[in-house]
Parts: sequence; structure tokens; C-alpha cells
Amino acid sequence: MTPSTGNTQLPNLPRAGIRATTEQLCTLYQISRTTWWRWSKAENFPTPLRAGRILRWDAEAVDAFLTSKKD
Repeated sequence: MTPSTGNTQLPNLPRAGIRATTEQLCTLYQISRTTWWRWSKAENFPTPLRAGRILRWDAEAVDAFLTSKKD
């Protein structure tokens, strides 16, 4: 499944410097958590930011990674 990227907005997050949860990104790209974790194992996939047990992803870096895979 190819993600739909572009001008999609994440709900309840600031525009600049977005740090999104796995759940938010799964909703954005309309994928399952299993697909998300499979994607996250790909070479050069953005590394999550960890605060204890909490993972946050740089949404812009993820979008750039997925967009570059479409080419």
C-alpha cells in the first residue's frame, strides 16, 4: 500500500516541529500498527525520539522518507 502523503494535517498537533505518536501516524497514513512497525524497520527510516517508554516520530522526516520511496 502506498501512503497518501502531501498536505495532510495531523489532528491536535502544532504545524512546525511535529512529533507524532505511532497511533497518529497510523491514522494519517491509514495503515495498521503492524504495517507501521514493518515500515520502521526499513533502512534509513527516521529514528523515533524516546522519552522513557514513549516514542514520538518526527512527522516531517517520516513524510520525506515515504515520499522519497515513491520515486
